[in-house]
Amino acid sequence: MDKTKRLPKQRTTFLVRCWLLPDGSGRYQVRHVQSGQEAQTDSLEAALRWMERFRLAPSKPE
Repeated sequence: MDKTKRLPKQRTTFLVRCWLLPDGSGRYQVRHVQSGQEAQTDSLEAALRWMERFRLAPSKPE
């Protein structure tokens, strides 16, 4: 990465908890720290799709 170019100071933070179940499946709980919104999913892909909504949403720079 070119160190002369700086990334915007827009940050989105998530807390992700994962439970691996005996049958090999997983459960995921995701919290968007800035808004406090949470979701629970059965797959990592679904958790990532949920998080993607916040990347696409307009937000205020710091």
